[in-house]
Amino acid sequence: MPMLLAQEIDGFGFALACDFLKELGYENFAKPDIHIKDIFRALRLCERSGSDYEVFKAVTRVARHVGVTPYNVDKLFWLIGSGYFYDDEQIGSRGRIGSRKAEFIRVAKRELGHLLQVEIESAA
Repeated sequence: MPMLLAQEIDGFGFALACDFLKELGYENFAKPDIHIKDIFRALRLCERSGSDYEVFKAVTRVARHVGVTPYNVDKLFWLIGSGYFYDDEQIGSRGRIGSRKAEFIRVAKRELGHLLQVEIESAA
């Protein structure tokens, strides 16, 4: 569906089409945005030069492995990457705490290194 939307609607790329469907309530879609791409590439959950589609598929694979929807995986990694918690007055400055992406990647590589290698091997 996202590929069709991207092809048929001028100005719609694959990532925007995924976001459109995700925000309409389709939980099996994730937007391969810059935060998710950075995290998934750094953790080698997809190829470093992976296309938006390949990152989308990696998010779907991770979601399937942990038993949640791609939407849930998308939101988790987007929150880590963006640090934006939607105007929540109890978190940071009106919901903004700043990105924790680099810190998350560093800790995940250290703590989950052996599991990440298994994920890479199972994807091959």
